[in-house]
Amino acid sequence: MILDLPDRADTDVMLAAVRRETRAAVREGFRSVRVLASRIPVTAPGDAEALLARELKLDEFAAESGAIVVCAFRTAQWEASTLENVACVHPQETGIRAARPAFRMFSTGTDSWGVDGVVDSECATAFNAAVRAATRRTPTVKLRFDAVQMIDAAGMHALVDAARHLPERRIVVEGANEIVRLCWDLAGYSTTDVPVVMAA
Repeated sequence: MILDLPDRADTDVMLAAVRRETRAAVREGFRSVRVLASRIPVTAPGDAEALLARELKLDEFAAESGAIVVCAFRTAQWEASTLENVACVHPQETGIRAARPAFRMFSTGTDSWGVDGVVDSECATAFNAAVRAATRRTPTVKLRFDAVQMIDAAGMHALVDAARHLPERRIVVEGANEIVRLCWDLAGYSTTDVPVVMAA
């Protein structure tokens, strides 16, 4: 089924339509749903946070519903830097430009996100935008760092900056390895004025 939506930029409208169709499919006896989203540029150049927020909503929907969601980006329509940022919030990518990003951020449940890989100066801006996008809708976000191999000073600063970007937000980091927790302490971030809690 093809959904012709009046505002393709509004992810909430799209997800409401997909949920409606999913309920209809279940009533008709289908056991799984696949969603293909053809992504077209709708935001101003450089507005990575808005784009990442939409992509993270789709990922959260996939995690909650068990649906398979495929987002198609035509490389001729997008800036290369934007595609690199978007790849960080997708579990997999394929295509002629596909290259594994340094880190990935993906839904692990409501207001909970897994992070894996390396968060360093090369991808700190993308990480900051992804975390900001995740914190837009909720006062507390949980980040699972079980698979984070390393986070450098730029990555830690990006995390703190994202938490401070929106008032009254709090980020709880769980599963960080001993080295990450030690670096966090040595960088001076284990204080009450930093809205990021590095849980043991």
